Amino acid sequence: MAQLPPTADAVVVGGGVMGAAIAFHLAARGGGSVVLLERAAVCSGPTRHSTAIVRLHYTQPLLVRMALHGLRTYRRFEDAVGSSSGFARTGMLFGVAPEERAMLEQNVAVGRSEGAETFVVDAEQVAELDPRIVADDLAFCFEPEAGRCDPYLVTAGFAAAARRAGASVAEGVRATAVSADGTVDTTAGRIAAGAVVVAAGVWSRPLLAPLGYDLPVHAAPAEVGRYRLPDGFTPPPAVADFSGPQLYFCPVEPGFLEVGSLAPAHADETVDPDVPPEGARADTLDAYARALRLRLRGSNGGHWRGAWTGVYDVTPDWEPTIGRVPGCDGVHVAAGFSGHGFKLAPAVGTALAELVLDGASRTFDLDLLAPDRFERGALVGARYGYSVLG
Repeated sequence: MAQLPPTADAVVVGGGVMGAAIAFHLAARGGGSVVLLERAAVCSGPTRHSTAIVRLHYTQPLLVRMALHGLRTYRRFEDAVGSSSGFARTGMLFGVAPEERAMLEQNVAVGRSEGAETFVVDAEQVAELDPRIVADDLAFCFEPEAGRCDPYLVTAGFAAAARRAGASVAEGVRATAVSADGTVDTTAGRIAAGAVVVAAGVWSRPLLAPLGYDLPVHAAPAEVGRYRLPDGFTPPPAVADFSGPQLYFCPVEPGFLEVGSLAPAHADETVDPDVPPEGARADTLDAYARALRLRLRGSNGGHWRGAWTGVYDVTPDWEPTIGRVPGCDGVHVAAGFSGHGFKLAPAVGTALAELVLDGASRTFDLDLLAPDRFERGALVGARYGYSVLG
């Protein structure tokens, strides 16, 4: 078990992609002594199950800006952080039912106004991109720069860069309590910190509750299947289908797709995040296979080659909570990313470093995602109808 210092300028709780990104940005900014606490090993929690898709299709301008920052960071990760992110450009199509075309067009306009390369495409243009994608029954837009990363490479890269910048990374150390004065009790002793950032996903709620802040988050199952395509099937672009099936798929290594749901069927259930289910339910994979074969011609000769259940830290509006904990100036939270946080991690790291070190986030105005919005009834909504999660 790691030996902890008695004091630190900043303690970050949680060694997933969020915590590692925050620790890196704090250390890189010269934030003094920074300690990252991880209860097991870096990237051993929900981040390891992320499909790590990096796309920009959101209804809220703030989230477009944050995702665009993430895309740019992951594409130049070696220059920015010092190692590979494993980023591979796949391009990504987003499809909605015809009656939602106007909403899709408005989302595209929001993205373009924020600098995203995205545009509406018709069925003929989809066929030019990949004739195997069934497009006649949907309205589509396309992001040519979208892609995916390796979640382990990114998280481990942030953690290693944080160490090089002077931070300590304490693996196998669990935070057991956080006090309003910045004291953090752990399984390896107590640290008195100038600032604390709790980025522990679903484990954030019990840490923050004694401070009088009830983070409304629950651990929801998110099932993903690994689909072996027929021999000779070249990789398609990634696709998010917001029509009836609510399916997404993304090419990974040659010959394989990762397939999941934009609206997980069992999202209202709560799972034990310490012992998540193994694999995925047979009925879930059957539904994924039917939807995939309807959307991707020629894929019906493939088969499943593994599956897993990730854990989403889901808030009531499926958007993250980022900022100071109400009533606790020295304690901050970055949690509740509800399954679409990976692409936002570089922006969250930047914003939290500014918030801790400068007193406010200048790069991103985080008011939309304020921790007290649930109490105020100011939930974030999809501005243009269909949700854009995943």
